[in-house]
Amino acid sequence: MEYEQMITTVRRRADLGENEAVRSVQAVLSVLGERLAGQEADNLAAQLPERLDTSVTRNPQGRRWDVGEFLKHVGDREQVADADQVRQHASAVLRTVAEALNDDERHDLLAQLPAGIIDLFGVPTPRG
Repeated sequence: MEYEQMITTVRRRADLGENEAVRSVQAVLSVLGERLAGQEADNLAAQLPERLDTSVTRNPQGRRWDVGEFLKHVGDREQVADADQVRQHASAVLRTVAEALNDDERHDLLAQLPAGIIDLFGVPTPRG
């Protein structure tokens, strides 16, 4: 998926303007990358448009955030206080990310996340 297509998809799904969609994508990718352990953030970034590589935070240990903490950090970085809006934006971004990844990478990514965060991707929970 190309950069412009990702931003356009997030804009449509979250009913955002261009700048807000970019800010939302950057915030969600930053928090998601920080949540992932090992090389998973690098693997994620490798499948996203190059312009988003620096948005994915690398943290080899990975944070152990549940969905509430995850969304709090997204809202802080996105500078959005309304919890429902933050959830809507995060879901729009993560659904778009899920579509951009190949099946193996999507499975590896979701395997590191708790069910509450996986629900935001709008895909079935991985097994195995």
